[in-house]
Amino acid sequence: MTKEELKSLFEDYWYDNQYLKEKSKEIMTTNNYLANTDAKNFFDDSINYEKQQIALILHKKQHIESLIQTLNQPYKTLMYLKYITFLTFDQIADRMSYSTKRIYQLHNEAINKILEDLNKKDPNISKN
Repeated sequence: MTKEELKSLFEDYWYDNQYLKEKSKEIMTTNNYLANTDAKNFFDDSINYEKQQIALILHKKQHIESLIQTLNQPYKTLMYLKYITFLTFDQIADRMSYSTKRIYQLHNEAINKILEDLNKKDPNISKN
C-alpha cells in the first residue's frame, strides 16, 4: 500500500461516514412513512440494499480503527480524532495542546508508522 492509498482509505471513510449519516436520516424518514402506509413490501428491497451498504461502511470503519490501534500515543489519539470523530487539524491541536503545524507533522509520522507496520506484515507492499 502506498502512502497515497492509505490517505485515500482514510479520506474515503470520511465520505462514507457522511453518506451513512444522510442515509440513516433517509431510512428513518422512510420507516416513518411506511408505518403509515401499506407500501412496506415495495420498499423492503431498497432498505435491504441500504443495510448492506451500511454494513460495508462499518466494516471499513473497523479496518481503519484496527490500523489506528497499532499506533502508540500521541499518534493513536490524533488519528482517532481525525478519522473517527472527524475533527479538523485545528480542533485536534486545541484538544491535544499542540500547534497545528505539529499536528500536521505528527499526522505524517502516524501515516508513515502505519505504512511501516503494514510493510512488516507484507514486505511486498510498496512504500512511497
